[in-house]
Amino acid sequence: MKKISFSDFRFLFRILAVWFILVALFLNIGTGEFSKPDEQTKEKNVLYSVTDASGTTLKFYSKPQNIISLGQGSDEILFSLVSPARIAALTYLADDPGISAIAGKASAVKGRVQTNNIEGILSFNPDLVIMPDWGGVELAGQLRDAGVNVYIYKTPVTISEIEKSILEIAAAVGENERGKELAAEMEKRLANVADKVKAIPADKRRRVVVLSFMGPFGAEGSTFDDICRYANVENCIAELKIPQNALYSKEILPQLNPDLLVLPSWDYGVQKENPEAFKNEVMNDPAYQTVDAIKNRQVFHITEKYMYSISQNVVFAVEELARTAYPELFND
Repeated sequence: MKKISFSDFRFLFRILAVWFILVALFLNIGTGEFSKPDEQTKEKNVLYSVTDASGTTLKFYSKPQNIISLGQGSDEILFSLVSPARIAALTYLADDPGISAIAGKASAVKGRVQTNNIEGILSFNPDLVIMPDWGGVELAGQLRDAGVNVYIYKTPVTISEIEKSILEIAAAVGENERGKELAAEMEKRLANVADKVKAIPADKRRRVVVLSFMGPFGAEGSTFDDICRYANVENCIAELKIPQNALYSKEILPQLNPDLLVLPSWDYGVQKENPEAFKNEVMNDPAYQTVDAIKNRQVFHITEKYMYSISQNVVFAVEELARTAYPELFND
């Protein structure tokens, strides 16, 4: 029998070493260790990232080109941030001229979606879905499970919150500069109104109540309350210090006795209310004949697509209300 030499041991040792290295490599592949360099490369390719209102961070490797909006406010914001070619679908309200500020041009985007139809949303193969926080955690989760980037924004109430929402959505679609331009345009128009109405002292401010078909609304802290603040008018409903979604009986109007009464012009709802018939009903209601706004025929419409807006278009409601309250200050 041949005696094994020292050189033979070294040869066998090298064979075993190579074998262990191969086994280790095989195990590393199986446990995904080799994905680390790929992940690092992928991270380097991230163009930008944003964190939404739910605390979820979204990473983008390019600007989204197939965006879906699930909120009326984001419909209008999005339309001013990107070209229609980058929008796959808007909400069904986008075409209603009574409530949508983009109704005249929304036809440039063919798709329409509703939040209760996930199959319909996914059929557009979106690379970004923008939805308000009331849209539902479950829907957002289902879309994310399907591999869709979902950006949830906090539903704004005040005008400053609307500006913040514009900047955040602009960041999500990769258009920060355009978002800043939109916010600056809002500030410019608001400053112009402020410059005109600042001459009105507190004790001379016009008192206003806004009526819906269901009664007065616009509690303290609501969007309408903020519109009144910028227009330098007194929101009578805010004096009641009650919840924002509360409705009131018709008897409250003589008690508040506003100088101005704002009535609805949008025929929303299943019954399709008639705004002109409602105006005649209010004007001729015996219970309202002592109200200053009725006696002095100071009953107006404020364009509802602006008054209910939670986009940059809310500034037009401020301008319209200020002009209605103080026409003598707006001669241009």
